[in-house]
Amino acid sequence: MKKIFESGKIGKLIIKNRAVMSPMQVLYGELDGSPGTRTINYYAERASGGIGMIIVEATNVDSINNTPWDYQLCIDNDRYISSFQRLTEAVHQYDCAVFIQLHSYGAKSAITPNGAPWGASEIPVMPGGKPAHKMSTDEIKIVEQRFVDAAVRAKKAGFDGVELAGAHGYLLAQFLSPYYNNRDDEYGGSAENRCRIYTEIIQGIHDAAGDKFPVSVRFPGDEFTPNIPGTLTVNDTPEIALIFEKAGADVLNVSYGNNFNANANCEPYSFQSGWKKQVPKKIKEVVSIPVISTNTIKDPIFAEQMLQEGVCDFVALGRALIADPFFMKKARNNDVLGIRKCLGCMFCREQLYSKLPIRCALNPRVGFESAYPLELPQDGDGRSILVLGGGPSGMESASVLARRGFKVTVYEQDNKLGGSMNLADKGAHKDKITKLTETMVEELRRLNVDVHVGETISAEKAKAFNFEGVVVACGAEPIIPAIEGVDQDFVVTVHDVIAGRSKVSGNVVVIGSGMTGLECGEKLCIEGCKVSMVEMQNAVGPGMFSVIVDDLMNRMSPYSPAFYTCCALTSIGDHCAVVKQVETNEEMVIPADYVVLSLGVNPRNIIAEDFEKAFENVVRVGDNVQSGRIPHAMKDAFIKSRVFLKDNGRDI
Repeated sequence: MKKIFESGKIGKLIIKNRAVMSPMQVLYGELDGSPGTRTINYYAERASGGIGMIIVEATNVDSINNTPWDYQLCIDNDRYISSFQRLTEAVHQYDCAVFIQLHSYGAKSAITPNGAPWGASEIPVMPGGKPAHKMSTDEIKIVEQRFVDAAVRAKKAGFDGVELAGAHGYLLAQFLSPYYNNRDDEYGGSAENRCRIYTEIIQGIHDAAGDKFPVSVRFPGDEFTPNIPGTLTVNDTPEIALIFEKAGADVLNVSYGNNFNANANCEPYSFQSGWKKQVPKKIKEVVSIPVISTNTIKDPIFAEQMLQEGVCDFVALGRALIADPFFMKKARNNDVLGIRKCLGCMFCREQLYSKLPIRCALNPRVGFESAYPLELPQDGDGRSILVLGGGPSGMESASVLARRGFKVTVYEQDNKLGGSMNLADKGAHKDKITKLTETMVEELRRLNVDVHVGETISAEKAKAFNFEGVVVACGAEPIIPAIEGVDQDFVVTVHDVIAGRSKVSGNVVVIGSGMTGLECGEKLCIEGCKVSMVEMQNAVGPGMFSVIVDDLMNRMSPYSPAFYTCCALTSIGDHCAVVKQVETNEEMVIPADYVVLSLGVNPRNIIAEDFEKAFENVVRVGDNVQSGRIPHAMKDAFIKSRVFLKDNGRDI
């Protein structure tokens, strides 16, 4: 990995390596839009992790005709300069350059106190939505000046440059898009006219802040919506890139997607690294200024490959740095295995869509860098702790406790560590979970955790080892309903099917369409089974993020599985499942060579109760508290293990 650690230039600015942190909305700002301690420490930690440049998330330049989300950063007033100075200094101390992305939602904004949000045209963001206010020429000039004024504030705050948020269906992208831009004046029609708001802002920033103050333009290299007339493709964007370069842009940040296809920019786990690399490469071929691009990069080896292939001049790392802020430091040390690599699980995006600060499945500290310092107190003093279970919560607990200086012993009844992750990684496109397991196993090895796989230990036997505390992380077991016919040999659990312990074929009825049920259904479709899925709720994927559900359903659709929603399993007959329609009580009989039960799990309480009787200091974590997903297991284990036995036997 040599290319990624070469220095690069953006305008006159020298960047120490070829990795850039993408601007990602995280909603860690204060309610007034200023960056407080939470925001500053979030960015400072990523700077300390070795990234060459950070582009701070989309920051509002217009609170008058645009309504931002709560906790979005803002720079539309001089009063923000001081707080942003704290941020830039926190980043600069690590020899990391920092830009800020200047942003307006435009027609995507909610209604403002002054009426409809301003947009390139009255066309709603989505069909059937509320129309925007079509900006007059004078109003365009007002907004352009707001971007320029924000850039001047950014320079005063110590930023090394600014980026225009010109992608993802935001205000500037609405002018760029033939779909939204129906204007017949100098801001509509030709590519040059549709780019005019960008080019006038670029020129205005250089006039106000100086030619040496770099301006980046983020724009869609391809919106990947060919079925929607008027949206941009890679055939349109090289011309646009040349217009930006001619106007004085110092660097182009190529992004993807639009309001109809956010998955092209923030992909679910099924998308493969490099799937869109042809787009920035085509743009790079026509311009002489540097090109930055994302490409679903999960590890530094692939990032190096993108640079070696000439796809871009700088690789953009997004969720990879949320999952592991020390991605680049570990890459520098050739420690690829030590990087916690983004799963593409969309947990961060799921939080954002709920207008909540982001969280990460793999990094319990993200957004809590100041509350949970990286360096743990050395208060274990070599005391012995037993961790029951080697799944995600057990391994996270063992890691935290070992880093506190405890002597940790892990018992896992299966013949390898991983627990539920050894099932979760069996679905299509789930190999990223396998890599997470490998990384976490390596973490325990480096911490000299004593691991026993393929073994169990009773509470009575454990007492002989004088463990000072016990962490119960032995997970949960499948729910088996007490209904007629459930004990027949063609009735199996989803865990046995996914693990390969039970082979099924023919007509298969899967009861339950949560994440595990849907992934099992996809697996069986691929294997040639005729799949029927039964769900008690009124839609498949209850409790799941809609983006993941849609992705799974799109992949399953070609196999034409049958879905029975609002239906409850009442009994299992002779090679059939009997279900009842919840609202009408109408019964249906679904033929089944096999019935697969995917009805969730219950904590293994008996084990926990035995140890709670035998030991004074016992804590339950993960699925042993409440069944959930990897992020919940990891967070629960992390926060509890940070304080377990913290004040035991000590003066407070």
